[in-house]
Amino acid sequence: MTVEFTLLTLTWALPLVLGLIQIAYRKQFIPFGALGAVPGLLAALLVPEGSALDYSSLLLGTIFQFDFTARMFLLFTALLWLVAGLFAAVYLRQDGRRGRFFAFFLMAMAGNFGLILSGDMASFYTFFALMSFASYALIVHTGQSEAFYAGRIYMVLVIVGEVLLFGGLVLIAAATGSTSFAVIATQTLDPLPLLMIFASFGIKAGVVALHTWLPLAHPAAPIPASAVLSGAMIKAGVIGWMRFMGDAGPDWGQFILALGVLTAFFGALMGVSQVNPKTVLAYSSISQMGFIMVGVGAWFTTGRADDAALIAIVLYALHHALAKGALFLGVAFAGSGRIVTAALLLPALALAGLPFTSGAVAKAALKSVTDALPNGLGSALSLPLSLAAVGTTLLMARYLWLIYHNPAAQKKHPPLMWGLWAALLAAVALSMFVLPEAAKGLEKSLEGDKPWAATWPILLGAGLAAVASRVGGQLKLPLVKPGDMLSVYNLFARAGVALVLAVVRGLSDAQNAALRALSHADVAPLRAALGRVEFWVRSDYVVAGSLLLAITLGVLLMTLLTR
Repeated sequence: MTVEFTLLTLTWALPLVLGLIQIAYRKQFIPFGALGAVPGLLAALLVPEGSALDYSSLLLGTIFQFDFTARMFLLFTALLWLVAGLFAAVYLRQDGRRGRFFAFFLMAMAGNFGLILSGDMASFYTFFALMSFASYALIVHTGQSEAFYAGRIYMVLVIVGEVLLFGGLVLIAAATGSTSFAVIATQTLDPLPLLMIFASFGIKAGVVALHTWLPLAHPAAPIPASAVLSGAMIKAGVIGWMRFMGDAGPDWGQFILALGVLTAFFGALMGVSQVNPKTVLAYSSISQMGFIMVGVGAWFTTGRADDAALIAIVLYALHHALAKGALFLGVAFAGSGRIVTAALLLPALALAGLPFTSGAVAKAALKSVTDALPNGLGSALSLPLSLAAVGTTLLMARYLWLIYHNPAAQKKHPPLMWGLWAALLAAVALSMFVLPEAAKGLEKSLEGDKPWAATWPILLGAGLAAVASRVGGQLKLPLVKPGDMLSVYNLFARAGVALVLAVVRGLSDAQNAALRALSHADVAPLRAALGRVEFWVRSDYVVAGSLLLAITLGVLLMTLLTR
């Protein structure tokens, strides 16, 4: 048994086993449970790229692959889970339900690590489902009505996403004859499975119009859970796009580019008026995922062989995970004075893209890729991305203002909490200077006028925030209720239900009329036609599956939005 085999297996198996043990002994807290992330971190540092494990007898032929994408995603994911888990052990020390919390925390961790390593659709789907459903318990942990409301919205969207993912998986496997990502990466897939896959992972990634669970779930969950929800688990949508969508091509790439820019602006616009710092960070995550979507869109536009685009995606995901994790953990120290606010300036300015920070390196790598896009796309994206950075600065100003003026957390915190937070802040500061993959991005961020291009959006955003503060003491914008678009969905759902009921009543009247007519007619031809239709549906599983999927999604959507 090799070191590679041991570490890659323990990466997902150890947190899974520890989670099952914690479930069995739920009344007793197992304090070392957070150490379940250690094998994943060691694997990211020690296992060579190109390693693979093949469990041909498991599921449909399970494969674990360890390519560049898996290594980098596992690096920041394992680090964040480890720090957040240790932080949670101290933060929840007085919580009688922390045993239950850690049981599901470890199960979600196992799912998160497993999907990163998965080299086939079946194992990815299994781990993705494990992570998604286990996360529900983290969201509703406090037991408050707001938590259960957020959990209900989250769970229904998870089920919709799982149904879409399963349907897309079946269609892709039928078209390619394989569940292996290595095979799928070379294929051009049909629009229907691509749309299903994009929407499914778009829910997890917080794409605009599919994002509504995020600003509800993050404020409801305990702070350490929010850190991994936003910093790590949200990235499962990104790696899902990259694994499942094959060689999607430039049309899909440009669609994702446009939607990424829209998502970046939408998250900033909705977040600046929020009154809960965790809600501000949730909308910030939506906005930052828009930037990562731009990278994914550029990758598909230029072709999967574009290593520069792949590196830009990975660096941005790593930068965002560490910075957002530090910002969420910083909420625990809200109201503790100027030192905390000053320390939070580091991840806040990194998120905004200040030169010599991880954000500047990630954004420089992303800009180099977008500038090289064909048909003038690079020039068209330059100003919108800079203006989106202004929005990021406004969000961070709002967050810092709320943290500094929060009166609720004036209490003494254990030294371990401070030490773990400091360690994550150090990772934000140093990550881009120690990773070989970031060296070129660091050089690019300092070329020519790039420092000024990265600085002026921050100066403009800071100036706008200062003016707003001077005028009204805070950003005076109309308050948008978290979950913003749920009311719109509810309106459409009610209209849809009314339409369905009208159609059903109309069909009922038509049926009665038809029965009266048929009572005086020969029904043999009609029976023969219905028999042919039934045979067609029963013999074509794609048709039958699509009909079942459509009916299921319709019922789920109406159930959620008409409550």
